[in-house]
Amino acid sequence: MAKGFSSIQRNTVNKDPGYKTLFETITEKTKGEKKSLSWYRSAVAAEAAHYKKNFDKYVMDEKKDRGGIAEEQDRNELRRHVVEGHLYMFEYKAKMRWLPYYDKFPLVYVIKSNKEEFWGANLHYLSPKRRIIATKKLMENKIDIPKACFHKYIHNHVSGLYIDLAAAEWDTAILLPTEEFVKNINGMLFPIDKEMVWEDVNETYYDKIKTRRTIKGYGTKQSKEMVK
Repeated sequence: MAKGFSSIQRNTVNKDPGYKTLFETITEKTKGEKKSLSWYRSAVAAEAAHYKKNFDKYVMDEKKDRGGIAEEQDRNELRRHVVEGHLYMFEYKAKMRWLPYYDKFPLVYVIKSNKEEFWGANLHYLSPKRRIIATKKLMENKIDIPKACFHKYIHNHVSGLYIDLAAAEWDTAILLPTEEFVKNINGMLFPIDKEMVWEDVNETYYDKIKTRRTIKGYGTKQSKEMVK
């Protein structure tokens, strides 16, 4: 199981890895050494600045990475549907105008899914420090997340593919500044300050869902092992 932020140390990558995703770039920058959380946050923010909230670029990076040598790829996968126990990045277009706001680019830990919809905790509703706490628990096979983070998502409101994040990449993913909260008013989207969202969640932070993780796969052992 990935150790998470208690000791951030990545394996070194090949000297000439060819095409690199953001996740591989961060790994390469560590040079296989342990780095502090502040270093890690700065490195992730610097790399994410090249993407400018363009989710398609994350997907295209993963597609290009799949075309390279297996040993040089990150462990993330692109999926057409989600399963329980995995953490995903995706683009979402909510149609419910009664929502106070929603995140266009969620980072969701899935707890239940069927053909039409799925339920999960969007970690973007937590401040970065509290995301780290929640993710550490997940890496210990525990769900310990405020109820306010849990939402229902409809599959046909998702644009494109899901990025299924390997546990080895969760520490990078939760620090990516990809959250974009908006409110739909008469078909027009208006930005919502993320700090306001975090304050809303903080009001009920200790009202949580606490349980053990259940992990499902995509028919292979590796598809379950990648998130442990």
